Amino acid sequence: MMRVTVGSASQGALAGLQSTASRLAGLQSQLSSGRQITKPSDSPSGTTAALQLRGELKRMTQYQGNASDALGWLTTVDSTLSGANTEVQKVRTLVLRGMNTGSADPNSTQALAQQVDQARASLLALANASYLGRPVFGGTTAGSLAFDSSGTYVGDTGVVSRTVGPNTSIDLNTPGTATFGPDGNNLFDLLSTVSKDLKTNPSALGGDLANLDAAQTALSSSQSLAGAKYQRIQTVQTTAGTNSIQLQSQLSDLQDIDLANMAIQVTTADAAYQAALATTAKIQQNSLLDFLR
Repeated sequence: MMRVTVGSASQGALAGLQSTASRLAGLQSQLSSGRQITKPSDSPSGTTAALQLRGELKRMTQYQGNASDALGWLTTVDSTLSGANTEVQKVRTLVLRGMNTGSADPNSTQALAQQVDQARASLLALANASYLGRPVFGGTTAGSLAFDSSGTYVGDTGVVSRTVGPNTSIDLNTPGTATFGPDGNNLFDLLSTVSKDLKTNPSALGGDLANLDAAQTALSSSQSLAGAKYQRIQTVQTTAGTNSIQLQSQLSDLQDIDLANMAIQVTTADAAYQAALATTAKIQQNSLLDFLR
């Protein structure tokens, strides 16, 4: 028969006590942090998966930020083109008044020409609209203007784009020369001609009217294209948002604790630890003094 000594019993009890205390400490650490994985050794494979999910979440967050920036750019383009269409429509009305030869006189045509000049100045300001300090019709120019005071294009042909999803880059470019026309034959040149014709050559207003209609069509076309890009980005952004929620759910399942279940485990482990303490204390209650009495 193997003899069990007090020393061996004490060592075994202490080892068990240490194991119980270690388990209780680990559970308490998880409960206080709210995480199942508090260090890589808790779950090497889980740690790897969590890192991958966090990386994917960061990419989705960046995509959504890029999409929001793109929507801001396109909103500026849309509102600007709406204003430009309104100004061109006003000029068209002025031209029709100027073509009404029955009521035309030098003073009225001069007044109409002055209104056209004001509309040209307003259109020039709209053509230089900017988003976060960058002219939206100027390509990738480092300058603050797309058109100078004479109506000449001073932007460039660079492409403005935003990456809004995996392998999804959207061209936001709305070139000033495509929207307002090329230098020497753009909308600003046309309005200068209209103003001059109102004052000196009313018979040419019919041709000016046709040119205004063509310019308005170009503005509307650019606005429609910007609207289509806006809708596409919104769709991509919605998809990215859904993916982010799914990734967050997967990450939570992987690393977050079940609070109610963890509370039960901690309570159970604490009860086991208290029982181990009580048992260890009763292994050997006699001391040397008990034998010397």
